[in-house]
Amino acid sequence: MAYAVIKGLVRDTNKAPVRKAVVILERLVPVFNEDLQEEDFSGVYLGHTLTNRYGEFCFRVSDRTSTYRIKVFDNGHEEGGFQ
Repeated sequence: MAYAVIKGLVRDTNKAPVRKAVVILERLVPVFNEDLQEEDFSGVYLGHTLTNRYGEFCFRVSDRTSTYRIKVFDNGHEEGGFQ
């Protein structure tokens, strides 16, 4: 089975790396909104990780054809957090 890698960097407004930020990976799946009579997307939780000391994160996914959403949250307890 072939895998894909999703990786990135989290930086603050001063472009410094953000350590131990929480990064959540979701796969977007289409759902039909009956009230609006249109297709929308819902996120399915796949996993989470913390950024390293360089602000980096990495996920390995098996479905290379899906669309993914990444959410980042400041842990609030480390130096080098969001400003």
